[in-house]
Amino acid sequence: MKKVMLIYPPGELYQRGEDRCQLNVNKSAANSMRACNDLGYASSILKQRGYGIFLKDYQSENLIIDNLKADIKSYMPDVIFLSTTNATLFDDLKIIKDIKALYPNISFIIKGAIFFNCREELLTAVDFSCVDYIIGGEEEFIIGDLIESHFNNKDNLANIKGIIYRKDGKYIINPNSDFDEDLNSLPFPDRDEMNNKLYLIPDTGEPLATISAARGCPSSCIYCLSPIISGRKVRFRTVSNVLEEMRECYFKHNIRNFFFKADTFTINKKWTIELCQSIINSDLHGKIRWCANSRVDTADEEMFKYMKAAGCFLVAFGLESGADETLKKIKKNTSVEKNYNTVRAAKKAGLQTVGFYIIGFPWETKQDIEQTKKAMYKNDTDFVELHIATPFAGTELYNMLYSQNKIHNEIYGKNHFTCIGIFDNDLTPAYVEDFRRKAVLEYYLRPKYILSKIVNSIKTPKVLMNYIKYGLRLVKNSISV
Repeated sequence: MKKVMLIYPPGELYQRGEDRCQLNVNKSAANSMRACNDLGYASSILKQRGYGIFLKDYQSENLIIDNLKADIKSYMPDVIFLSTTNATLFDDLKIIKDIKALYPNISFIIKGAIFFNCREELLTAVDFSCVDYIIGGEEEFIIGDLIESHFNNKDNLANIKGIIYRKDGKYIINPNSDFDEDLNSLPFPDRDEMNNKLYLIPDTGEPLATISAARGCPSSCIYCLSPIISGRKVRFRTVSNVLEEMRECYFKHNIRNFFFKADTFTINKKWTIELCQSIINSDLHGKIRWCANSRVDTADEEMFKYMKAAGCFLVAFGLESGADETLKKIKKNTSVEKNYNTVRAAKKAGLQTVGFYIIGFPWETKQDIEQTKKAMYKNDTDFVELHIATPFAGTELYNMLYSQNKIHNEIYGKNHFTCIGIFDNDLTPAYVEDFRRKAVLEYYLRPKYILSKIVNSIKTPKVLMNYIKYGLRLVKNSISV
């Protein structure tokens, strides 16, 4: 039996399975690590094809390179599949190089958002010599055929969309020309192999399963990777298929908390309400709780009421800015007033709220980012996260800066909390990074906020301890440079 090792390598905590955001969990204000569904999907698919599987999330288990090397020595895989991010790329490649020096016969596959519509200059600017295959498409629809071709018929590699490989000393890039429509055809992530106890919901510390419910986004936000990695056409799983996966999580794995992963969970009101009604009418009703993301222009009070009745306790919004001019320039298609009204509607329905904001766009001034800070307080969401604008390769923001000769390969190795510093006005990287730390810390340390959490959210000693844990992490991140 051929053996495949599926890993998140050692290092800082990153949402490697969340290709759209690739969040640095260690540096975030309140986020916890989400499940390694990309590895889980690969495991299920490869098991169906008869391959042996070893799956481990080394970063979430707080393991080091020596642990990885020991597992390789023990398991002796034929192939290692690794999920990378824009920020961890260089560290991950170094790990691959170290392992390849010890075990030259092991083949390496890496996947990540940075390889979608990959520029050839990335392949020459970064040393991928120890990598055999790169996946720049939805890996769930690629990994099975890629592994089959690797072992049995390498001539077939030319027919696999969304991969990059070398032939006769040159890189061959097979474009990711379209997206598979039938999400129901995918098996559920292999939670038998995944260590579900690593992925916890922040407040109660219970296991949290990620359910990939829909993919694709028709919006045109200039900073967002969603149209690149998921397409502009929204593809939904059937409600019955989603519910079946939830039931497997609950009855087989004893998981009662869920995060619905979708580029915009509420983008189709009919589908969202149908899912909520199905949960209400199922044997899961009253036993589970879940959270999801939303856009302020795709949800209303009626939808929020259905979500609440179906067990939703929290909804997250990309509010982005407190300046209408910035919202217009980033093509968010909303307004500061609309942000406020939709957050208020969610609260009225009894849902907790999360507000995501971005500062540091090239045109912004100190006054602009102060407006965003003011909007944070006005919207008064239960939780906030303040990101720094990051021009990921392939986004309109990146292409705009690239065409102006302001950016090339320096974006690789960066994340949402590091500022690359391309400004037309009075901002500097140091100012933006310091502003972010102070704004988030001040928001959470308000006496009004702390009292509100004590009265409305902290119901048990365990929840209290988890709030304290995340609060201490926030303070640590805010005072460290």
